Amino acid sequence: MKTLPTILFCNSPFNDADVDPDYHEEYDAAKKNGFNTALISYENLILPTNNQQVTKKLIATEQAAPILYRGWMLTNEQYAQLYKELKSKNYYLINSPEEYRNCHYLPDSLKYIHAKTARTIYQKFEGEDSIQQLMKEAAVFGNNAIIIKDYVKSEKHDWDTACYVPDASNKEKLYSSIKKLIELRDKYLNEGIVLREFMELKELTTHSKSGMPLTEEYRLFFVNKKLLGVYDYWEEGSYVLQRPDTLDFEELAQTVESNFFSMDIARKKTGEFVIIELGDGQVAGLPDKLDKQEFYERLKHLLQIAE
Repeated sequence: MKTLPTILFCNSPFNDADVDPDYHEEYDAAKKNGFNTALISYENLILPTNNQQVTKKLIATEQAAPILYRGWMLTNEQYAQLYKELKSKNYYLINSPEEYRNCHYLPDSLKYIHAKTARTIYQKFEGEDSIQQLMKEAAVFGNNAIIIKDYVKSEKHDWDTACYVPDASNKEKLYSSIKKLIELRDKYLNEGIVLREFMELKELTTHSKSGMPLTEEYRLFFVNKKLLGVYDYWEEGSYVLQRPDTLDFEELAQTVESNFFSMDIARKKTGEFVIIELGDGQVAGLPDKLDKQEFYERLKHLLQIAE
């Protein structure tokens, strides 16, 4: 069997000897399943001047050793820096910087999922000219409804003002929604703006706080091309329909150039399942209802039997 990777978590911003409180359950589950664990400072990682401090507590290893990050989202540049710092101590992340980008940014993952996802256009954000170019290209949607997001995240809890546009040909509404998204994302805006054709999905419930419509969605995790599990995406709502048949998605996963990634899927009102997006498995959140012990037990099994 293969050597298990060390699981790298972010430490608490208040005590660098403790794991970040949001990852406490995962940290315990990893240790109980026999993984070695280590901590890094997320705060140092996202500050370019402090990069050398990120892995200061990690002792270099004589033999090349696998390592897997479970923590907050990183930009491509931050992930590449983490990869470099770990490599200097002979640790190798499960995904290279290129493999990370393949699933972290939607425009990069479209080459794998375009046939099973919504029509999508995008534009790197470099100011007002970028918005105007995207507005022109939005003509491909006609008067269909669309969703707006950046390359990674949306502002779905501001559904009516920064996410959903009922008619893409309504230029005033489209422009104001793009501007609102940029305002809300602010310095956390991920590279550019994405417009996606709105898909009529099977309704689940309405979010108790934001009023956003919740639809029947699932998060799948894949490790070394093998399905780790299928999990209810939302905490709210009752998942009463038959679980999705994942065969087609497992076949598609064989084409994805990543060793650990997530795949979000949803049921359309017609009953057909479509892909919403991919995500790097190291920064994809575990749904609230997911059994963390079971997840890490399954992760351990798939990593040990990897060819």
